[in-house]
Amino acid sequence: MKLTKEEIKFIDDYLIKNEVKYWDVRLELLDHIVTAVEDKIINDGISFNEALLEVHRGFGNRIDNGYSYNVDFNQALYIDHKGFKKFTMKKQKEIGRKHRIFFRKTFLSFVCSKQFLFEFSALSLLVYSIFQFNQKAAFGLAMIASILPEFVKLGIGAFEKANRKSLNMQIAMTTGSLFMALNYLFIGGFNSYYEDNITKPFYIAIMIYMILFPFLRHSLNCYRSALMENRKDYKLLTQ
Repeated sequence: MKLTKEEIKFIDDYLIKNEVKYWDVRLELLDHIVTAVEDKIINDGISFNEALLEVHRGFGNRIDNGYSYNVDFNQALYIDHKGFKKFTMKKQKEIGRKHRIFFRKTFLSFVCSKQFLFEFSALSLLVYSIFQFNQKAAFGLAMIASILPEFVKLGIGAFEKANRKSLNMQIAMTTGSLFMALNYLFIGGFNSYYEDNITKPFYIAIMIYMILFPFLRHSLNCYRSALMENRKDYKLLTQ
């Protein structure tokens, strides 16, 4: 027995009321719950309400108020949603691990691609040329080029409806956070260490930024891949 559109819509609204705020997590939960409810109706011969309550409790949510089990169906569904919070936290770890694995597996092929080699060669040549005349300007260029991919992420994702309240894209955005943290840590230490020097060894900072650039640039590449995948999933939700 397949659930009606009204029943599926009821389950979706029920998840929203239970504070499942990420639409991609909600889409996965909706699929699980609809399938589980249908199975219980067919195999156990119970009603939609009974099946949904059992599935709700199966996720680790309480269906009583701590005082009495004689609770109305609509009340029981919204007493507790800790099970859904645990599910979301589990998904957060899974998605984070998936993004890290994808980053590692695709890094070498990306930095060896013609597009990246062209970008890196052009940047290196430009930084080197400017360095001959103005070391500080060359340092500024290397720094901007390294952190620019993180701002591009914000730009290409700002107007995407699929990005709003998406756990997958929230984590994809932070893929390069480690390398950005290294960037801030380095620049802070560099300025502090050479604070009293009239002439700072900008070549050291330039070398560090040129090393960080491939990682931060690949982070943008991974973000774009996640964005394309997310668009497809979002269409399923809005159909």
